[in-house]
Amino acid sequence: MKFSLFKRAKRHSSAPAPRESTRPQHAALPEAEDLHVQLLLDGHQPFRVELYDMNIQGAEIVLPFHLAPLGGEGEVVELDIYHPKDGWRVRAIGRVRRLDQWDDAMVLIEIQFSQLGDLYAQLDDALGRYFNRRSAMRVKPDIDSVVRVKIAYGPHRVRGEAQDLSRTGLGVSLPLVQAAIFRSGERVTIFVDVPGIKEPFEGPAVIKHGYRSGPDVVLGIEFDLLADSPMKKRRAEFLRYVEARREAIEAWQLRLTS
Repeated sequence: MKFSLFKRAKRHSSAPAPRESTRPQHAALPEAEDLHVQLLLDGHQPFRVELYDMNIQGAEIVLPFHLAPLGGEGEVVELDIYHPKDGWRVRAIGRVRRLDQWDDAMVLIEIQFSQLGDLYAQLDDALGRYFNRRSAMRVKPDIDSVVRVKIAYGPHRVRGEAQDLSRTGLGVSLPLVQAAIFRSGERVTIFVDVPGIKEPFEGPAVIKHGYRSGPDVVLGIEFDLLADSPMKKRRAEFLRYVEARREAIEAWQLRLTS
């Protein structure tokens, strides 16, 4: 599918707020203080962890190094997810897919739920909105800093700028004449110059879609997080940047409404 056939996007304000999507939006997670998660490991008492992200396929949690599962990738764990105010509780069983350093004392663990039938059986319509939601909120880069992106495809090398970023991908703006070489579904390699990170965030990705925005095209690019690449090893650095931007945007929006 050629990107020239894609619909023209609405113009967006330059204010540093997440870009509106035309796709149906699921309910976001409740506030962190409202949703509690406990990790259950063999031989240990359940202990509470910080929930970074969650959908019906899995979750990402942050916890101290000394509490991380010793079995590493592949270890079976259980999450006890509950909402004290609403009075509901869900038990989810999964396997550890990845462990990444979050900071000097914490580790980020990705868990893939392995018994989705049992999980679905615990969900009613109200609970389902917490799990069947868009898994990656998008954030805009700081208005004073450009996030430059290089896309490598065969012999081609094109450069653009990130319009928004999420934990699973990013939207990249580049001139129409350069975007014309890409098609939906094509595999590429991306190099992202993330502010505060010395080396480019590099790894394989897939072109998911594109749309016109004035004289440019914005490509929706999804990271290939299953591939063994530098991206997989350094993803925690990228996630910290996305989380910092989310917090900055929320603080900016709070100042506007206060």
